[in-house]
Amino acid sequence: MKLEKREITLNEFDSLKETFYMEKMLVNEYLECLTKAARKETRKELLRLMQEVGEELSLAQDLMKKSATEEE
Repeated sequence: MKLEKREITLNEFDSLKETFYMEKMLVNEYLECLTKAARKETRKELLRLMQEVGEELSLAQDLMKKSATEEE
């Protein structure tokens, strides 16, 4: 069987979608850590990071919607 090389290109939407899902996974990991954190300072920092990633997640989602409408 002969394997062929295929050219794979990512467009803007695909890149944004990947970023969105990675940020979503990061929020879930922070949440998991938050449920196990014992120190108040650690929980506070995790909540701060969750908010920061949540804002990035929202931005990625908005950019995905904008990119999808531009491609149509």
